Amino acid sequence: MDLITSVLILLSISLIIGELLEVKGLPSVVGALIVGLVLGPAVFNVLQPNAVLHGLSEIALFFIVLLIGVDVTSDLLTKYSAKGWVLTISSFVIPLITMVAMAVFVFHVGLTESIAVSIGIGVPSISIISVLVNRYSLLKSPSGNHILASVVITDVMAFVLLSAIIDPQRIVEKMVGISILIIIILLLDRIIKRHSAEIVNFFIRLHATERGEEIIFGLIIIWGLLVSAILDIIGISYVLGALFSGLIVSEVIVGKDLIGIIRRTLNRLNESFFIPIFFTIAGLDATIPNLSYFPILISLVAISGVVGGSLTYYSSRKLMNDINPRTTMAILGGRGAVGIIIGAVAFQDGVIGSNLYSLVIFGSIILSLIMPLLADKRDKLGKLDRTAEY
Repeated sequence: MDLITSVLILLSISLIIGELLEVKGLPSVVGALIVGLVLGPAVFNVLQPNAVLHGLSEIALFFIVLLIGVDVTSDLLTKYSAKGWVLTISSFVIPLITMVAMAVFVFHVGLTESIAVSIGIGVPSISIISVLVNRYSLLKSPSGNHILASVVITDVMAFVLLSAIIDPQRIVEKMVGISILIIIILLLDRIIKRHSAEIVNFFIRLHATERGEEIIFGLIIIWGLLVSAILDIIGISYVLGALFSGLIVSEVIVGKDLIGIIRRTLNRLNESFFIPIFFTIAGLDATIPNLSYFPILISLVAISGVVGGSLTYYSSRKLMNDINPRTTMAILGGRGAVGIIIGAVAFQDGVIGSNLYSLVIFGSIILSLIMPLLADKRDKLGKLDRTAEY
């Protein structure tokens, strides 16, 4: 089947199913994954993954992660990082260690494979969680920012671990490189803030020209591709380059109005094309795992949901008084882009095989369907009026 017809089928069906799930309060990416599973070799075998679709998937992945980076602000990594780290440890780090130990010592899966599949199943996704935070009107509340800070820290940690395990022989070199990258990004961010007025004025003048908006958008894409390409050359996943290059693109560079235009443009491209395409192609790559893998799937999902959920509930109860702990647990249980990205990159780089990759897909679907149901509905309805700043 030719590329255009394949994309037409994947995009149209995944958008319809995704919207139906969104109406029910569930992530649309789950619908895209299911569409890929059903249309792919796992069920009806209507479409098969191929090199062209994988190339399209990589382009889609770049834009998805670039927007994640643009949505991240340095304030989330500084002002709200203390409680964010506590939530990261409870919702991700401890469950991750437990999942890896279970996979290695009980099911005798290799350490690298165990880390990759455990991250894929256990990592919350900022793309899903930011939507849930907005849905519960928490964007301007302290708890909402603590949750967002936590998931930013978690997602960065997940991408760093991914880069490290893709080539374990160069792990020290990669960790040094990533550390240097983070330091450079933070220093660059500080320098930009010091000269924010001049930089913003430059972009405002550029934006006022006839093709200014197109030029600025093109420069942002080139910047993201440049950072991603450099990291790819030195052996660090280009995904991390897209994330950190997006982090630099902020309000202090282009101004409040223009950053809004950039976010809306990227978001429309992602929501209408790149996200459904990436996740349906990810679903195409999945198969029905051998029966021997189902105990691993059940165990890892249970650890992520029960252990991570319980620790998150306890941490939220102690740290935050403007949100029901059940809602925090449900929000941080959201799975989506980051976990599937981890699984897809690990699979394409040969770190995990098709069975373990399929566990990531099925685990993400299960948790994405179950965890949001645990939220306190009164929070969503606004009946818990505990949003005063403290």
